[in-house]
Parts: sequence; structure tokens; C-alpha cells
Amino acid sequence: MPIAHNPTEMLLQIFHYAVAGSPVEPRSGTKVAFPISQVCQRWRHIALDSPALWDDVRFPRSTTYQRDTLILDEVLARSRTRTLTVVFSYSPPDQGETIDFAPLFNKMIEVCHRFQAIHAILPRFAMLQFSDILGHRIFPLLVHLHIAQNDNLTPVSVTFENAPRLGVLRLENITLCRNKSRSAQLTALFGGIATPVMDSLCDLTITHAPSPIFKHVDGPTIIALKSLTLEKLSKCHYNFRLLEFLTSFHMPHLRYLELSIEDSKSHFSAQLLRALAPPAVYPALRTVKFTGLSLSGITPDFCYAIPALETLVLVDLDPSPLVDLLRADSTLCLALRNFYLDGHLRRR
Repeated sequence: MPIAHNPTEMLLQIFHYAVAGSPVEPRSGTKVAFPISQVCQRWRHIALDSPALWDDVRFPRSTTYQRDTLILDEVLARSRTRTLTVVFSYSPPDQGETIDFAPLFNKMIEVCHRFQAIHAILPRFAMLQFSDILGHRIFPLLVHLHIAQNDNLTPVSVTFENAPRLGVLRLENITLCRNKSRSAQLTALFGGIATPVMDSLCDLTITHAPSPIFKHVDGPTIIALKSLTLEKLSKCHYNFRLLEFLTSFHMPHLRYLELSIEDSKSHFSAQLLRALAPPAVYPALRTVKFTGLSLSGITPDFCYAIPALETLVLVDLDPSPLVDLLRADSTLCLALRNFYLDGHLRRR
């Protein structure tokens, strides 16, 4: 059957599959929706009558953001009242030319109440403008925020506390800062700058950025994190902050923990093993991945702190201290079923 003869419902389902994709895919969302709407009159009518095809905002021309506000106006009209996902990525050319993002960001301000996900990979000059929006506008529906600074300049300070429903936060080469107009029960310090932690935050990933110190304000605190990933930490003076982050409050819901340390001279490993002395620090922890951490000096207390551990992945480190510990005492880590060493499954 020629595709032109397919029922409208079937065509619409095909269109939905075509525009669906992840933020890392170069062609998805409105980058696909626009060509679909220009094939023929029937396809255009179907596309324009389906707001769900227009709620993932991508830009056809990645280097002309200052002229794409008209495209954004068209997308906003076609998406009607649906919540929005916005994806924008830009790397300045070698000649040093810069793009003025202000028109685009000003347009975003008008609809910030509709965003449910934002993925932004930008150089410092653009991230500064974007961070100003995050710090001064309310994003009531924002659930997923992934921001990365893609140059080697000083990381921009960004606040995320204006998003009360934020559940997934991923930062690359970004420093958190505090919105001074808001109070917080928890503060995370970065050289004297503080930011609160959202109660709804369940997935936190920090890459190439300072790790936080958390301190209690009103007694013992429990946070809702289920997944915590701290990658490519390479500066020694951040290690103690990371230690404080992991041991100064309860994370009873944490199920996945990944730590990646690049600094071979770090003393963090020994500090972490000593700090995990209290039993059941992470009672729900099921999966742990360590990269580059030394297990020298490990004690049974470390195993007591993770009683429900089922999967352990060790990369670029010597596992013999832990293996010797488990062989000497068969009651440790009774739930452990999967033990991977540099990607290879080993027996318990």
C-alpha cells in the first residue's frame, strides 16, 4: 500500500516515532517535525493538528540562534499548551565569533512555566545568560535539568532552587550557587557559596565540578536521592567535601552510587572507608561502581554500611583487599551476587 493511502492514525504514529529521541541524538523533536510538515498538504495538516509533535524544541540551524526566535514562536503556537522539552547546544567557531543568545533566552522567559526538561550544552558566555534566567525565574514544572559548559574557562555558577519539582539534575563543568532570595534547610558549600537541595531530587550527577559539603541546619536530615554519580573528580582539595557529602546525612533511598576519582595522589579512599563506620549508612544501596579508588585499609565496617549491596563494579583499582576481606568472613555482603572487575564478571 502506498504510504499516501495509509490511515491518518497510522501516519501519526509513524510521525511520533520519527520525532522521538534522546537529547544526544542530533535529529529528533522539531528538527524532524518541520520537514514532516513540509512534505505535502495532507502531512502538513496532520502535523499541525498534533501538538505532541512540537513539544520537543530543537533548532534546525545550530549556529543562528539569534534568528530562530521566529521558529520558536511557530513551535510554541503549534505545541499549544503542552509541557516543553528544550534542547540547545552550541560551540563557538575557531575564529572566536560569538552568537547572541539574548533573543532566544528572552523568548524562553515568556514560557518558562511550561518547561519540563532542559538540556543545555553551551560555552561560558551563553551559560552566563542562561544561569541568570535559572536564578530569577520560576520553573514550576521543570523535572529534568542537564546543563554543561563546553569550554575550558572558569565554570559558571548556576542555581536550580527555582524548580520545586526538579527530580533529575546533571551538571558538567558547572558550579552550584545560592539564590539569596530563598532560604534552605540544607546548604552545600562551594568555597563559601551555598545552595539548597531540593526535597524531590532523586537523581544527581556531577561531572568535572566541585563536590558539595552538606551541613545540617535543623537536626538530622534525610534526602530522597536514589541515584548519585560523581565523575572525574581530579582535584585533591575537593575530596574532603565529597566525603562530607557522602557521610553527613542519611540517604535511606539511595540505590545506585558511582564514584570516579582521577587523582592517584588523593587520600579520599582511606577517608571514605573510615567514615563508613556506622552500620546501614545506605540501607537500600543495591549497586556501587568505583573507579580509581584505593581499597587499601578496608575494614568490615565498610561492608556493614552497605548491607543490601547486590552488584559491585570495580574499575582501575586493586580489588585484593576487599576480596581477602570477603574470603575471611563469609557473613559480609550476603546480598552480593554480581562482582565485576574492569568489566568482567567474577564469582562471589
